[in-house]
Amino acid sequence: MASDQTPYAAHRGFIAPAWARRELWRIGLMVIGFELAFQIAPELVTALLPGEALVSAYYEGITGWATLLQFATFGVTAVLFVLLLRRVHGRGFWSLIGAPGQALVDLWRVGIAVGGILLLLEFLPPWISAGDGVEMRNIAGWLVMLPLALLVLIIQVGTEEIYFRGYLQQQLACLSRSRLVWMLVPSAMFGASHYGNGYGVADGTIWTVWATILGLACADLTARTGTLGAAIGLHLANNVFALLIVGVQGWPSSGLALFLYPPFDRASLDTSAAMLATPAAIFELLFMCLTVLIMWLAARIKLRR
Repeated sequence: MASDQTPYAAHRGFIAPAWARRELWRIGLMVIGFELAFQIAPELVTALLPGEALVSAYYEGITGWATLLQFATFGVTAVLFVLLLRRVHGRGFWSLIGAPGQALVDLWRVGIAVGGILLLLEFLPPWISAGDGVEMRNIAGWLVMLPLALLVLIIQVGTEEIYFRGYLQQQLACLSRSRLVWMLVPSAMFGASHYGNGYGVADGTIWTVWATILGLACADLTARTGTLGAAIGLHLANNVFALLIVGVQGWPSSGLALFLYPPFDRASLDTSAAMLATPAAIFELLFMCLTVLIMWLAARIKLRR
């Protein structure tokens, strides 16, 4: 293997479980299966909820319990996906993770390191201020929900990582040595899956580019360590600050945020593609990508890789 691939020596062991059954048709079937599982999971969960009011609250995700249940639903997707993995590839959950002990160590070390960096960035301007109309939830109630919130975020992040950096990265690396294939393709798919997080073309495109960069950082850490632990740790730290610290009142998945900004009508914003060329949009995208770079560097320094 070329010398520039030396940092990825651990990647060879990580992809080993995928070699036995690496046909392209199997990958296609699993991609379709994951998308179907992702669509079916909420239907299975809401079928158990008594009453339309609770179903509506679940999809809105503006209360604590609804947001918890939304992220817990990723676990249903993961179970369905792993069941299909066993049928199509004859392998199980841990083959997607790497060595469990090392994965846990990497998750803990990177999660703490990246979380510490993000906490430090929170103390830089612009600060969260009550003068901006920000409301703070009852801290005692927020702390009570925090353990459950962390658990469901691990489920959510873990599900995405076992699919994009676990399954897809492993299988595509067995088909090609090119990083454009096994690193970029899953990251681009991960980015595209976040387009709907934005509102309109401009916002959706910014989300897509940012998530693609985040996916590349996670793919690199996975290849360097040979487990999903570091990728899950980085991804988890990011989502903790994105979902548990600051939110907007009435917006989807805002039910667990400690600080809530006042709601505003997103329909009043110009979200056309032309907005991508404005200084504000360019600055936002650069800032988001710079934050990913800082998180990736913090993870690498902690791992010494």
